[in-house]
Amino acid sequence: MNHKYLLAGVAAAALLTAGNAYAAAHASMEDQLKAQAAAIDALSKEVEALKNSTPEQGIGQGVKAVNLTISGQVNRAVMFVSDGADNTAFNFVDNDATSTRVRWDADAAVSDSTEVGTRLEMEMESNTSIAAVRGEDAGGNTFVARHAYVYIKGGFGTLTTGQQGEATEGILHNSFNYATLADINPENTAGAANAGMAFLAFGDGGRQDAIRYDTPAFGGFKAAVSAGVDGVITVAGRYSGQIGGVGLLAGAGYDSNGEDDIYMASAGLNFGAIAVNGALAYQDNEVGEEDFMHYLGLAHKGNYSDMGPTSLGIDWMVNNGGEANGANNSSIGLGLVQGVAPGAEGYVSLRHFMGGDAEDSAQVVLAGMRVKF
Repeated sequence: MNHKYLLAGVAAAALLTAGNAYAAAHASMEDQLKAQAAAIDALSKEVEALKNSTPEQGIGQGVKAVNLTISGQVNRAVMFVSDGADNTAFNFVDNDATSTRVRWDADAAVSDSTEVGTRLEMEMESNTSIAAVRGEDAGGNTFVARHAYVYIKGGFGTLTTGQQGEATEGILHNSFNYATLADINPENTAGAANAGMAFLAFGDGGRQDAIRYDTPAFGGFKAAVSAGVDGVITVAGRYSGQIGGVGLLAGAGYDSNGEDDIYMASAGLNFGAIAVNGALAYQDNEVGEEDFMHYLGLAHKGNYSDMGPTSLGIDWMVNNGGEANGANNSSIGLGLVQGVAPGAEGYVSLRHFMGGDAEDSAQVVLAGMRVKF
């Protein structure tokens, strides 16, 4: 056989085989592209369906042009109590100084200068530090509404209605109490009730269904007034600024509180290395002994660790223990708060209660961590 013809035949067969393979591969690639195009089209239709869906159809979609922020924190601690009767106990608590909670904040612009919004904030305290008494679980493992209100805000100020803080909420905390998390504050939320002490803390406004108006700030000054469902009227004024290079926070308020009028005030001076804080409250009772509370504290905040800032606080508080027993009680507290990571702080506090006219002394030690998200 002529080798030239044989080689030509082999080459022709190879070319034919390669051509058939290329045609098959080309057809397979076209099929794959068509399949991918069909999948993309189906996905686009699903996304469009999600946009146009309603909750009734089983798929929820937020309102367009509304900003939604979800945040919260978990705060857990160990609390040791030695009460006025020399009983001791450990409690595993939620620190009521700044409790475990989650919140949803939403706002939308009405115009360039006006917005409307809402806050829904729920608290869940498992064995709250303010009520856990000598080793007993105080319960409270359910969601409780802290805030559930709507507002409109603009150059005229802020008008709010719903479950919210009264105008005097936080009025005792106009200060530089850097160690509030360690229970260095005028309310002693991990304090006397746990140690069996008749210790009175009052004056700071609570939260209830109310209507409230806050003025705009004028040179660091602002005011607020609220009226609650129980008919209680609260009024407060606050200032934030500097005087002669010294930071100043101050506030004063009035609470009609039914038949008994309450007057309260607080202030803090920040000198840089140290801050001085004070608070007082006075209740003019229609019947019985008048109630009073005085508070004084020192605080410091600095950066001494790569983990985060370090805050120290010491305070002293005295009151008459309330009309129920006529005791004159006082306490001294020491607290440390240490940042350990972004959004995370560890703390420890020691408080010694000096019993009044009819009680022995007591001690409370609290140590824990708060993590924000």
